[in-house]
Amino acid sequence: MIALRICLVIGLLGASGCDIVWNTTKKRPDVEKGFVDANIEGLSDSLAYRDTVAQQAWIEGLRFMRVRGYGIIAGLGKRGSSECPERIRDRLIQEMYKRAELAGPGIKPARITPEQIVDDPDTAVVIIEGEIPAAAQVGDTFDLNVRALPGTQTTSLEGGRLYTAELHVYRDAGSGSVVEGKTLAEAAGPVFINPFSGSDKDGIQLSAREGTVIGGGKVIEPRRLRLVLTRPSFQRVRQIASTINERFAGGRKVAKATSPSYVELRVPEAYHDDPFHFLALVRHLYLPQRPGFDELRARQLADELAEPGASHPDIALAWEGLGRTVLPVVQKLYTDKKEVVRFYAAVTGLRLGDNVAVEVLAAVALDEGSSLRLTAIDELAHARDSARAAGVLRQMLDDPDPRIRVEAYEGLLARGDRVIRSEQVGDSNFMLDRVPSAAGNLIYVRRTGGQRIALLGSGLRCGTPVYYRDPNGMITISADAGADQLTLVRRTPFGDRQSPPLPCSPLLGDLILMLGDDPVVISENDVHGLALDYSTIASTLYELTQDGALNASFMLQTTSVREMFGPLTTSGRAESDL
Repeated sequence: MIALRICLVIGLLGASGCDIVWNTTKKRPDVEKGFVDANIEGLSDSLAYRDTVAQQAWIEGLRFMRVRGYGIIAGLGKRGSSECPERIRDRLIQEMYKRAELAGPGIKPARITPEQIVDDPDTAVVIIEGEIPAAAQVGDTFDLNVRALPGTQTTSLEGGRLYTAELHVYRDAGSGSVVEGKTLAEAAGPVFINPFSGSDKDGIQLSAREGTVIGGGKVIEPRRLRLVLTRPSFQRVRQIASTINERFAGGRKVAKATSPSYVELRVPEAYHDDPFHFLALVRHLYLPQRPGFDELRARQLADELAEPGASHPDIALAWEGLGRTVLPVVQKLYTDKKEVVRFYAAVTGLRLGDNVAVEVLAAVALDEGSSLRLTAIDELAHARDSARAAGVLRQMLDDPDPRIRVEAYEGLLARGDRVIRSEQVGDSNFMLDRVPSAAGNLIYVRRTGGQRIALLGSGLRCGTPVYYRDPNGMITISADAGADQLTLVRRTPFGDRQSPPLPCSPLLGDLILMLGDDPVVISENDVHGLALDYSTIASTLYELTQDGALNASFMLQTTSVREMFGPLTTSGRAESDL
């Protein structure tokens, strides 16, 4: 355990706000539309809906699937608790004995038994909850919420790590009880405590007993997806399955008619990174097979695209479903006087492999006055085979708007672009990305999908004089005016031991590596790596920017649209995966 290594090293050696909070959920048109009942309000008269699969069926399996379990968080020092209801304790112990790393009479070499783990104040039993995304495949990850059991004496989960635990589908059964189903996912990973949630009157962090395991859920059973016909028909389900398989030909069939009401769907490998786009495309496929239909409908959609109130994203998807034969029609619209017309024509063209469309989207992405910039960036990010698209995104790293710079970074990261230099901090702590930018220095901290800190700019460093001590006293950073090195002192929650003063480079990348890497003892007074947890480092960077010690601004990613605007109302038909 990292916590044990920290103790060993030290033994050998003797916020309430944020500059910018930014949501980086996907901006693609098909994702923005959502996936609700086939009879979408305002779309029933559109030619992008008429004669399509969506007119005949709706998709089952698009709700988030709630999962829950119990687990153990270790590495808490004396902030954990041995308190646990007997039924939960017995269940956890049985699960731990089943796991290879805990099999046998105890953990080697310390021979620690699962019973001792549960009873140790270094650990806490927690409730784990998460939502498996729609269309999730085996191996996909999702964020988890963990919280200490009510009524226990656990004071903080900060710096802890969740042992592997099982997550089960569940639903409320009334009277405070729940019904659990099969195991759908596993949970494990470091706990992120929101450092910006504020404190109570005694200075205790409000969220200390609750945290997030970013990307800590792993799907072990794929979500079921199927089309449900509004009017059962053997002929219709066969027609729909055939249409889908023809459009996504090559390899295994993706659609299978299983009854007069259902068509089972399988996400093709090419769409595993973007299953929602596949599903949106399925719903916009046309069923008529008569000669001349595709050509006529393509031209009709072009006329509709220019009409006031037209559903532009749906028209783009309907064109895409028709395939490359629509390119002569959409290419004529690349120079249309209306931005929205040329933009969605170019979206279609790019998705169908027309590289000329990149220039149209690039013009929109680079236009500071366009309301379609973010959508353009996301489309360019998905154009994986276009070197020009990558060049535009790199150019946007110099945009004066920090939100645009972050979106360009996210797009380049998704493409695996070499302009981003990534380095793992610690064995399993977080990723550090260094990103060139001439528009000003920016520190961007992720809170969903994966633990990542991105440094955008150049020459990021900690100035002097400086003095910082985090609220929990885990790290102290200091330097006199004009000093060429920082001095760090690390304290652990295990017996309040602390390190001697340790030197560190003032370069921000070096400082982050020193704070987050696993400890390596070079000599008695020379250590690299202090194994601070991700949330403590994020909070430290924020406070240092607020104090003016870092020559950068700070941006924190929000976790979801829900966090920005409140809970979303569930729409669409009821379904059950239990």
